[in-house]
Amino acid sequence: MKKTIQIEFIYKSIVALLGAAMLLSCENNIKEVESITTQETRPEIYGENVAFTYTDSTRIQYKAFAIEFLQIKTEEEEYNEFPKGGSVVYYNKDGSQAWTIKCNYAKNVVADKLWELRNDVVAVSDDGKTINSELMYWDQKKQKIYSDQYVRITEKDGQMLEGNSFTADDKLNKILLSQVSGEVFLEDKNMKN
Repeated sequence: MKKTIQIEFIYKSIVALLGAAMLLSCENNIKEVESITTQETRPEIYGENVAFTYTDSTRIQYKAFAIEFLQIKTEEEEYNEFPKGGSVVYYNKDGSQAWTIKCNYAKNVVADKLWELRNDVVAVSDDGKTINSELMYWDQKKQKIYSDQYVRITEKDGQMLEGNSFTADDKLNKILLSQVSGEVFLEDKNMKN
């Protein structure tokens, strides 16, 4: 009889310990899940095939087109994300198109007025210049477009320049290229026929 009580006591103790261990392990998992879900950023607004028009005093400044759009607000920042890419069209004050930029990913940090454009970025100015890079930034506050990565600029007549970075005004008129190489056509006006 004494052995039966001891075996029963040991059995109940083992069951109680296993139950406590399972309960404690579940508690840790619940805490892990809570910490993961609170850190996850969820979009406030989601859309597909979206077009935006940004104006100032009824003048269209630029239009943005997105295959997929996410508006995200966190405690640290608010930004718009275009995870599948899209394009931006910027307009001159007279309403004519100044340039377009297409890319496969974009992020617009609202407070900083800073666009980050990534993955096969192609900018085309109104005079036919094409700028290719894997990364470009459009800083609306400083009114400039720039990149610190490889860039290729192709003129309308086929001349091509390459560099390791570039900076341009927000109209893509004045472009500064660093560590330049390329093919340029020069006309010799002194050459006699």
